[in-house]
Amino acid sequence: MDSIEKVYELAFNIIAHAGESRSLSSEAMDAAESYDFDKAEELLKQANDQFLACHEVQTSMLTKEANGEKNEINIILIHAQDHLTMATMAMENAKRWIRINKKLKELEEK
Repeated sequence: MDSIEKVYELAFNIIAHAGESRSLSSEAMDAAESYDFDKAEELLKQANDQFLACHEVQTSMLTKEANGEKNEINIILIHAQDHLTMATMAMENAKRWIRINKKLKELEEK
């Protein structure tokens, strides 16, 4: 496999895991909105596991670059980085949404 094919493989790996992470974060927000906090927390854990998988790929690329081995930069890799960023933001938003809905439920129960 030549280097560009390897970069595409790594990029699509990041896209797949980051997309799944973002989707699971969204599901966690839906569960929190229904006050199903156990399900929300489990979905958020799964989202984090997916995020860690794509972050591991990114870290290996960064390590190679730091060691002097250049990575091929292309639009697919840039797109993958966008997905990774969106997954990060989705998880952070889901954590906030869960906290907000827990507070809302407490207020409703008073």
